[in-house]
Amino acid sequence: MSANKSTRASAPPAPATSLRAWLALAAGLGAVFAWLMMRNLGLNPVIFADELYYSQMSRLQPLGEALVPSYLYLWMFSASNACGAGFLDCVRIGNALLFVGAGPFIYLIARRFTAPVAAIAVTLLSLLAPFNLYTAFFMPEASYYFGFIVLSWLLLTRTAWHPAALALAAGVVLGMMSLVKVHALFLLPGLCLFQVGAAWLRAPEGRWLRTGLMAALVLTGATLAVRLGLGYLLAGDAALGLFGKFYATAAASGSGSSPLALAAPAFINGRGHLMALAILMPLPMAVLLLALLSGAARRAAGAEFNRLALYSILALGSAAGLTVAYTASIAGVGPQEVLRLHLRYYSFTFPLLLVVAAAVARHGRHAPRMRLLAAALVGAAVVAAVALLPRYAINPIDGPEIAALDLRAWGGWAVAALACVVLALWALGQRMAAPLFLFAALPLTLALGGAVTSNYLAQVVNDWVADRAGKAARDHVPPHERHLVTVAGDSVVDIMRAQFHVDARDIGMLELPAGAPIERYQLPVRQPWLLVVGRHALPEGLRPVVQAHDHALVRLAPDTRLLATAALSADYGGASLLAAADGMSVAEPWGRWSDGERVVLHFSRLLPPQLDVVLKARAYAANTGLPFTMRVGQESHPFRIAGSFQEIHLRFATDGLQRSLEIVVPRPTAPRTLGEWPDDRELGIAIAEIAIGTHTPDTATP
Repeated sequence: MSANKSTRASAPPAPATSLRAWLALAAGLGAVFAWLMMRNLGLNPVIFADELYYSQMSRLQPLGEALVPSYLYLWMFSASNACGAGFLDCVRIGNALLFVGAGPFIYLIARRFTAPVAAIAVTLLSLLAPFNLYTAFFMPEASYYFGFIVLSWLLLTRTAWHPAALALAAGVVLGMMSLVKVHALFLLPGLCLFQVGAAWLRAPEGRWLRTGLMAALVLTGATLAVRLGLGYLLAGDAALGLFGKFYATAAASGSGSSPLALAAPAFINGRGHLMALAILMPLPMAVLLLALLSGAARRAAGAEFNRLALYSILALGSAAGLTVAYTASIAGVGPQEVLRLHLRYYSFTFPLLLVVAAAVARHGRHAPRMRLLAAALVGAAVVAAVALLPRYAINPIDGPEIAALDLRAWGGWAVAALACVVLALWALGQRMAAPLFLFAALPLTLALGGAVTSNYLAQVVNDWVADRAGKAARDHVPPHERHLVTVAGDSVVDIMRAQFHVDARDIGMLELPAGAPIERYQLPVRQPWLLVVGRHALPEGLRPVVQAHDHALVRLAPDTRLLATAALSADYGGASLLAAADGMSVAEPWGRWSDGERVVLHFSRLLPPQLDVVLKARAYAANTGLPFTMRVGQESHPFRIAGSFQEIHLRFATDGLQRSLEIVVPRPTAPRTLGEWPDDRELGIAIAEIAIGTHTPDTATP
């Protein structure tokens, strides 16, 4: 970016806004809020595992135990506990208040560059965008959106402040944003560059470099101070790690991938994002590209617009770049991962792009050749999108904006055609380009998006089987026993839906093959309530206390007396139940993986003659559903486990002299051979915990 002498002085004062404009804006914001309430309230939960985890982390456990370091968000929405069983609707009200609360700040940003009517239009179009889908979920997207808009308002409109004061205020907001979503920390490098660029735009012939670097340092210091200081006040020592348990583990698992290995998936995924941006935001993308390509265009635009353009490029580039890098790093998880377009990780920047589009009407026909080039490049991406985007894995949760466009139907074709017309008019210097984009192309996209998001949410207006089962268990099981429920079903999503409604910590999970009966060894030992979602036959002799055609609730009467327990995440020996182990890998925070065809656990004491073994474990890859074998002495039993942690319970009659237990793994597999992550261990079973107990033969179940 650059500025000439006539535009480099202090920023012009913000244009005045009449009371009539504010009243019109308030009426529009009220209408948007009312519409969100009508659409969102009363729905069942939608997104799993996200909504389950955020509900539990904010409402049912100490903040210091949260998997993700969203401590400020979790603390704020812990207030939904006051709403009792209606906590989810209270969360949705809070989401909508924060989302619509961003509206005045969007308006104030837009007012720096355009008239009140256009600024109101930009504000309402931003809030009516498909991104508002996230106000229906127990997720931090709406809160993060509010924080980003406030941050943008500070950096784009408070330009009369001293650079250090502005950087300090921005750092405080960014630090709070990082306590809503840790992704905010990845905006920091781009914002530091913005501080330097903004200093140059303010005084290109002065000591801009020192001023910019000082502001960047203040911004970084304030961000980290708030992130760590406020985080510590909310969550204690757990907040002193920047990225939290979940993201730290994810980063460690992907750290062995070489940059060259990530290049191909990054190219495929990045290409998809560029096409999506081109067809959704053709005019602002062309304008920003022109700002990068042409010094003449930058000089004609002036320092104020250059500041907006620089900020938009760096914010969008930082967030979108992180999105592509993250997607590339998990490409090995499955063939569709690289084709998923997670627009939600950067579509919070789209209001800025609408402001760019609204502001472009002020500019003349500068740099005509470069305008033509920029329009041609973005137009080529639009044409490519029509041909290639349908090959990507697009859904409303990852990117509701692009999911709204079916590029094999008339709606998608119409949006693409309008995008090309807008680009052509802009390339020719026609002032109609901006109104056509803002009041024709964009409303068509929003109308299509509104239909898609409404249809998506319509799926959860009525109860699913898992909703009915979870609510039945919540109503029947005493509140102080709800944490003693295990949910069984043939879909992890359905199990989590039921867990959400039961609404307690540490609810067990038993994943079954479709239609499979429940084996006796799969019955939980420490949780006396079993909720069965779907039709799965119970072991003989069990009678449900609640029976419906598609779910059942059973009260179990365990007859096992547990004697000792060992977590596989701990070291062997000492006072531990386990003295040693063969065929097990290194300890991880959750437990250990097997490594090879055989696992032998050596105990520090003799195993009882009437032995109960309770194992919390899950299978890896092809081992899921295949028969493992557990052997103690001369007796052995087969068992099967799913890809999620579950409890199995096996019984043995021994000579009372055994100290070891053997597990035979059916198909050890190295993740590297599957292209998942660079790991040569031959994994088969993940064991989190093992417990031994005993039973009396005359009461033992067969």
